[in-house]
Amino acid sequence: MDRRHFFRLVGTASGGVVTGACGKRSREILPLLVPEREIVPGEELWRPSVCRECPAGCGVIVRIMEAERVVDTPSGKARERIAAVKKIEGNPLDPVSGGRLCARGQAAVQALYHPDRLRGPMKRVGPRGEGRFEAASWEEALAAVAALLEKALAEPERILWLGPPVAGSRSAAVAAFLAALGAPHAGTVGVSDFTIERRGSELAYGWNGLPVYEIQDADFVLSIGADFLGGWVSPVFYSRRFGQMRQGRPGRRGRLVHAEARFSLTAGAADEWLPVRPGGELALALALGAGLVSEKPAPGDPAAAKLAAAFGAVDVQRAAELAGIPAERIRRTARELVRAERAVVVAGASIVQTNSLEAVLAANLLNWLLGAVGRPGGVLPPAADPLFDASRPRYDRLRGRLESAHVVLLDGANPAYALPASAALLAKAPAVISFSPFLDDSTAFADWILPDHAWLESEGLIAPPVSPSPAVTGSAALVRPLYATRQLEAVLAELAARLGRKLNDAGPAEILERLFEVRKPAGWETAADFRDFCQRQGGWWEAAAAPSPAKAPVSVPDLAPAAFEGDPAQFPLHFLPYPSVQFGDGAGAHLPWLQELPDPVSSAMWSLPVEVDPAAARSLELATGDIVRVVSPRGQLEASVYV
Repeated sequence: MDRRHFFRLVGTASGGVVTGACGKRSREILPLLVPEREIVPGEELWRPSVCRECPAGCGVIVRIMEAERVVDTPSGKARERIAAVKKIEGNPLDPVSGGRLCARGQAAVQALYHPDRLRGPMKRVGPRGEGRFEAASWEEALAAVAALLEKALAEPERILWLGPPVAGSRSAAVAAFLAALGAPHAGTVGVSDFTIERRGSELAYGWNGLPVYEIQDADFVLSIGADFLGGWVSPVFYSRRFGQMRQGRPGRRGRLVHAEARFSLTAGAADEWLPVRPGGELALALALGAGLVSEKPAPGDPAAAKLAAAFGAVDVQRAAELAGIPAERIRRTARELVRAERAVVVAGASIVQTNSLEAVLAANLLNWLLGAVGRPGGVLPPAADPLFDASRPRYDRLRGRLESAHVVLLDGANPAYALPASAALLAKAPAVISFSPFLDDSTAFADWILPDHAWLESEGLIAPPVSPSPAVTGSAALVRPLYATRQLEAVLAELAARLGRKLNDAGPAEILERLFEVRKPAGWETAADFRDFCQRQGGWWEAAAAPSPAKAPVSVPDLAPAAFEGDPAQFPLHFLPYPSVQFGDGAGAHLPWLQELPDPVSSAMWSLPVEVDPAAARSLELATGDIVRVVSPRGQLEASVYV
């Protein structure tokens, strides 16, 4: 073998990442017979980005180093030097992550290098739902999908887009694409939209979005239904704040009382757990409101006085029975809230029931009685989203829209898993298009798959749903794509062009320049300078503005129990599904690191057990490790037991 065939020059996988330390040798393909000791190691580089494993939008920094992969060449297999992602950590400049990161963010490396990633476009060759596909070219796939969309343009209101409930440059591109087609707003599915909490905030405070709970400055925190250390809203953000409340103030340690039907991660970390009955959060909040009114002097504000009068009319004994918490214990908790210098109630629905909206509203109203609205150590309004909020996919009439849809476009949404009844609707839809880089329950019903890049291979911006200040976090692409995938925004632009539609869209760089024109941040002379700075630090985070005013409602929800399916004689137990730390709503279950991660509550690995309370376990003669079948009117599953 001569030297000319020994070294074959190719481009690096990510321009500028592999530095000139190795000269041209850093761009060579080396046949597999070359000893490892002859490969000069590359240099480490950290670059900012935004995690997209859940909607929280944590800012991260990514460690990139020189690596290699095996490729096919005309002369046989060879090793190609590439830029590889080695590690992900939180960005210490980011107001959400603050330099911290959860397990799901750490495991995103495996999503990039997962062996089951789709390498390019696929077309269905078997019956819907069987997941049988064959490879296709991008030209063939784009032409076929454009033809399906062109046919659907006769009734554009029947085009249904389902995506993650994330506001950012991606959602803006999708909104622009749907607007160009005349199609309705994008929808979402699953529990990660936190629709209940958003609506409860609007009813209680008049705020649009998720409230920000200042638990780090509180002396007493009562959490009703919100597993904020587990899978609720933004675990990294609230875990940092919880740590500050506990240990960040010398000589001052905040107290946490958590009310939830499940013994969750937050319940385990609390000073006291109030084990409410399933659906009993509303009754508990109303009883606590009555207790607060009896302990506090009548407020002078007329609106607050009417609110106090409404809580004062609650039948505390009846509410305590529905909540499953003794009335005296509820009164004691109310006294502790009143006596605390700074107390706040965190209102959430980690496990959604039919009365969860009323429960979240009632819990939010307790903050009015405590005087916690709009002050430090209380609850603050959502940070204003300067660009993207209008484009965020929303949960809206999902079943009805699926039933009438002519074309269903799936962008990271898995309705067949999150809402199993939708599988039959996907099977009947005239056309289903998926952009998922993996085969999942819903993608198995697709006619065509146009796989997106892994997020580490793509550029993008996200406006985090919970942040102490207005923020836009993101980055350029970190590494060159490993396979023949394409970023969603580029695919939409191509489809719009084929349909003869003008797409008013902009990339992250243009969006940052637009942000400069909208917000006029001090210290920057040009939009280009501001854009470059944001890309270097991983985003733009404005100083916290003055809180927007809130208006207290005068009505309080009625005391009503939750409704459950099934005859209690046949189905005597309650099934409480919840978003987990490892898998969220299930989207992270394909990553080995998350499967191997011991569950923080049960220490289970490779799956989540059915948690059974001790009394039920004794009556059913169950022990930890037993295998059970859980049967409901909707279906059944088998899993191990954790008492």
